[in-house]
Amino acid sequence: CFGLFSSREWKRSWMEAMSPQQDHLGQGRSSSLTGGSRLSAVSDGKKKMKSLTQRRQSAPSLVISKALNKTRPNAREGCFSPVSPETCLLVQSFLSPNRTLLLEGHVQLKTGLQTQERHLFLFTDVLVVAKSKSQLHFKLKSQARLCEIWISSCMEEVCEGSTNPEKSFVLGWPITNCVANFSSTEQKEKWLTTLQSRIREEKEKDYPKSIPLKIISKDLGNCAYSKTLTVTNTDTANDVILMALQQLGINGSEKDYQLWVNSGKEDAPYPLIGHEYPFGIKMSHLRDTLPQMQGSKDCAWSLDLQEAFLIEQLPRQLQCQFILKPSRLASGHQLNELSQKPFKRKRSIINW
Repeated sequence: CFGLFSSREWKRSWMEAMSPQQDHLGQGRSSSLTGGSRLSAVSDGKKKMKSLTQRRQSAPSLVISKALNKTRPNAREGCFSPVSPETCLLVQSFLSPNRTLLLEGHVQLKTGLQTQERHLFLFTDVLVVAKSKSQLHFKLKSQARLCEIWISSCMEEVCEGSTNPEKSFVLGWPITNCVANFSSTEQKEKWLTTLQSRIREEKEKDYPKSIPLKIISKDLGNCAYSKTLTVTNTDTANDVILMALQQLGINGSEKDYQLWVNSGKEDAPYPLIGHEYPFGIKMSHLRDTLPQMQGSKDCAWSLDLQEAFLIEQLPRQLQCQFILKPSRLASGHQLNELSQKPFKRKRSIINW
């Protein structure tokens, strides 16, 4: 009995001892299975969220990249495209039986530190400067008769900074100076040769070819002088300076003096560099002034009236004055010479 009891008790105790372990193992197995399924579900959710986030993040970046890389019409790119005279309203407004379009193209006009994108239209007798709004629309900025336009190479006198002389030259009209910078050397040479040829032909047809020009000298000694010179439509400001010095009996060269002009449009006199045409400045001023005196731009004025205006029979506020002054370089040179001369102390008259 003892052996049967003990075996029975041992079997019961063994089964009791093993049942919690089996329960623990079953719970562990089920928990491990449940944890694995949970981990896989979490990882699948993370992958879905990650892909959704990537899609959401990629959408604006794609939009931005497409917007940045999208080729859209640019105003400057439109400037380089050839202009059709038949569809350009600005060109059509200037065309006439005696006027045709010779050249057109994009240019950079530089004055001082300022650079402007412009479009030039060269007609047989006038140069038109416009701002491009689109390939077909242009805003008129300025216009000048070819007989009053001047060309030079003194780019360092007009704008600051580096300019390529192979693609640029000085272009001006009353009373503006700017550096015209073209896209290539070929374009620059084409515009330069065409302008020079047309300016020469228009000056030959110009009438009158000479006018009286009053020159006022200032800062030349203690007195102010004035002389009336006869200048032609080909005389530059340097030529007028030499004539004025000869008439005034003053020794010196055009480098020692500078011609200034006050056309009434500016608050102060404007210094000329030397290559400008005083004839063109004067005639342009007369054309702008006559409508104010007669009330119409299209009015025809007789030669007697023309001569009266040319000899300064205008009100003072409407006169175009040319003033001769010593140049800044010459004045600075004279001051340096005076400062370098030894100063001799004069003996006092009174003997103490």
